[in-house]
Amino acid sequence: MDFISHILIGKIISSYKEKKSQFWAMFFSFLPDLSLIPFYLILGFENNRVLFFPYNQDWAGTSISHYFLSSLYFLQHSFLFAFIFVLPIILYFRLPKIAFFAYFFHILIDIPTHTGEWAIKIFYPFNYAINGFTDAWSWPFFMMFVLWVILSSAIVSLGFVKKKIECN
Repeated sequence: MDFISHILIGKIISSYKEKKSQFWAMFFSFLPDLSLIPFYLILGFENNRVLFFPYNQDWAGTSISHYFLSSLYFLQHSFLFAFIFVLPIILYFRLPKIAFFAYFFHILIDIPTHTGEWAIKIFYPFNYAINGFTDAWSWPFFMMFVLWVILSSAIVSLGFVKKKIECN
């Protein structure tokens, strides 16, 4: 799934929390994909893409040719990493618990939306992968935009519901 969708989902799952918790939920809902930023730039540079933004077909075979970057990606999408590394950091710094839920939910939502070489390896570094049914990150921009509109509509709707509850 794409960055923007993950951030919007973080907003949705934290919509009934205070602003600080919403910020941390949105940040942690994006955090597993943070390592993709240098990956995007490197891949775009290698393929001579405008603004170093790779095309969808540029990703084929890159989990092998860029072992370090793909390993970092798989590590950050692992339940083991979430429980052994992310959760203790959240607890140590007394961040809102919704941040961990957002991180964990990111991994869950990526399971059905990643296939093939990018299937989510939930117990990485063990090589067990769950193959999803689509590669949402490779959808055409129009389809991503439709998803963003749907998620944004959910955020607005939840805002109305929250105000209605607060008034009663």
